[in-house]
Amino acid sequence: TVAAWYPRSRLSSGMSADAHGRRRPWCAIPPAFTLRSSLDRLKRVADAKPALASTSARGGGRLQGRCTRRIADVAVGRASDASNAGDASGANGQKSTSASAKDSGARDGESGVPLDENSDKALLICAFDIAGATAEQEKAIRDVMALKPNYSYKVRDLNAEMGRIRSLGIFRSVRAFAKDTRDGLRVTFDVAPFERMRGVELYGLESVPVKAIEESFKPQMGKVINHTHLIETLGRFKDYTRVAKNVECIESISLVEDVSDGIVRLDFTDVVVDDIKVEIEPSINQKTGKENKVLSTTSSVLAYFSSIQRGKPVNGWRVMDTLQSFSAENPRFGEPQVNLISKPGKQAGKRDILLTLKEKACKGITGGGGMTAKGFTEGIFSGFAGYLQLYHNNLFGEGQTVNVGVEATPKKGGRGITVVRPQLKVNYRDPWVGFGPTRTARTMSIESQNSNLKSTHGVPSSQTTDGNTPDITAPGLSEITVQRFSHTLEHTRPLLNGWNGMFSMSFNRNSVLDNDGNHTLFDAYGAPVTFSGTKHDTSLTSQLRFAYSGPNDASLVLSAEQALPVQPQWLNHTRMFARAKRSFPLFSSPVQLLLSSKGGNVIGDLPPYEAFAIGGTTSVRGYNDGGIGTGRKFVVGSAELRAPVTSGLTGAIFFDYGSDLHSGAGVLGDPAGTRGKPGNGYGYGVAGIFTQSGIPFRFDYARNDRGSGRFHFSLSRDFN
Repeated sequence: TVAAWYPRSRLSSGMSADAHGRRRPWCAIPPAFTLRSSLDRLKRVADAKPALASTSARGGGRLQGRCTRRIADVAVGRASDASNAGDASGANGQKSTSASAKDSGARDGESGVPLDENSDKALLICAFDIAGATAEQEKAIRDVMALKPNYSYKVRDLNAEMGRIRSLGIFRSVRAFAKDTRDGLRVTFDVAPFERMRGVELYGLESVPVKAIEESFKPQMGKVINHTHLIETLGRFKDYTRVAKNVECIESISLVEDVSDGIVRLDFTDVVVDDIKVEIEPSINQKTGKENKVLSTTSSVLAYFSSIQRGKPVNGWRVMDTLQSFSAENPRFGEPQVNLISKPGKQAGKRDILLTLKEKACKGITGGGGMTAKGFTEGIFSGFAGYLQLYHNNLFGEGQTVNVGVEATPKKGGRGITVVRPQLKVNYRDPWVGFGPTRTARTMSIESQNSNLKSTHGVPSSQTTDGNTPDITAPGLSEITVQRFSHTLEHTRPLLNGWNGMFSMSFNRNSVLDNDGNHTLFDAYGAPVTFSGTKHDTSLTSQLRFAYSGPNDASLVLSAEQALPVQPQWLNHTRMFARAKRSFPLFSSPVQLLLSSKGGNVIGDLPPYEAFAIGGTTSVRGYNDGGIGTGRKFVVGSAELRAPVTSGLTGAIFFDYGSDLHSGAGVLGDPAGTRGKPGNGYGYGVAGIFTQSGIPFRFDYARNDRGSGRFHFSLSRDFN
């Protein structure tokens, strides 16, 4: 990969022509030196210190005609009198000519010979001269020089002085020459500046876009190449990739040696994925303390990492997203560990991703119980809730799961009878059917659930009844519940750019029960509670849902459900639902504005228990559940302003509004109108969000537009 950029006004200077006269970017890469896979090495190479040397006169040189000798020779006491005598005798002496030629060779050929920096002999230097620099460059050199004339210095002091000159970054080479005078040595620093930058060519770089390259090098175009600024620019490249890819993905940077044409050529070696390795550690038997047999297959793990392409630069964000998705769909493993490793003999920049997994105990039985709030008022037995669950999290070693659970809550009936209503749930899930290219997950479930209908058929606490109006708390009618029995087949799969899709088919058979567990067709006001007018409402529904999740807590859910009237008495309706949420940072501070909204509509047959209940903890705070209304349509909007208080506490103020869009009367029996619900309303208040324990929970206090207040509690960070 070659990325080349030249300013438009200098484009022709950065191009060459092939044998047919066609213009093309530079493609022949001159010999490059490697910086040992570290950006800091670039500065060390640029700062490499040539040896101090001296020569006799060099034809055409800036120091022609000067009598010079090695500073090293002076330091160790080896005077070079032959060289001086030869220069004094002129061109007629053969001996002096030979000496001059020898010294000239010393300057041209021995400038890279290191000096004996351990010499302690001091040299008296009477003056420092600068050769090869412009007036501006000479001023910059003298600003950084620390040595002063007419003082004695050692060879290592002169080497350090040359290092300070090199630190300016604008000189290709820095050499020092000495000339004997009666006042001492006269030292000349001979510098060779870099050329002006006319273009940039990058080879092998795939981690940084061209726009970032242009923005980085644009300020340096047309100026003398400065290796210090170049190092800073390359550092910004590494910072860019570290932020953009969440990993250090540049292995090394090599600078092409020849920049005499003003074109900076850099050879990059990206960290690329060579292979993905998986190591699975066995679980431990809690009874014996011995290792269990590993059930999971390596192929069932590698399939989840197919998005990480081999031979491509490593992308840390993609690896993290893949790991999160893998962990969510594979409860058979503990927290995965990921490392980038290199093996001897592999090409530079190639790394293996090593994924280490700890297998959990895959099967077992769990159970438990607890006390509900009613247990303290109605008796211990009636307030007890218990559950039993059998599970297997790794069927066939491919992460397929099966769960069978039973939950029971004894309740005291309206006539003093204790009723136990077990809830059954059988669930089978294959997180990746056949590990095919579409990555489809399949879930099959059978469920029997009970839920109370207070939000639809309850009476507001402020409403009184007279002798002609049945009381909702009358025996047999308090807290009527809907019992749902369903068989569901569901398929889900990821789509593009944060979207997921779901399609399901479900057979449902619902009935309404009173507090004694008997079927009922009417509520306390005599309104029907089933649409069919029989004990059961039956439906076959298909549902299509699209869900998006993105940055800034952005989410969007679009859902459409169609009930298919296979039998004449089965329900026939279309149900649509949408929910959106997004947060906005304010004032470049931790303060955030969170906006959310949701709405829905039902066309066709609608049992009252399937209507939209508006008001409550997940709707409009300040109201009881369903306290605003029950409708065929609804819309709810919320705005919340959040600011961190401490490391584990976030404070918030909020405002909610909801409406049934005047659709309450369209619900069978008009349960909202019968109970005098307003149909629209708003609430406002304050909230505290706690996250320090790892499980987020929040407390809300809200007041509604009717002046009453209410506390809300939820085990989540967001309110809906």
